[in-house]
Amino acid sequence: MQELRLKAARTKLARAQVSTLRERLLKIGARVHSSARRVVLQLPMGYPDTHAWGRVARALGAVPG
Repeated sequence: MQELRLKAARTKLARAQVSTLRERLLKIGARVHSSARRVVLQLPMGYPDTHAWGRVARALGAVPG
């Protein structure tokens, strides 16, 4: 969780507590599409923390696309 907090630098979740990180970044309903080469996550249209989630995902090595 500390690593998630570090990767969320310059977002509103940069100083969030563990429970907040868990609720906002990990416990979300998403549609998962997987193939041999990639995994695609579709977040809900009304998800409020899309910017923070994308920033953390890219910091962890995800490729936007």
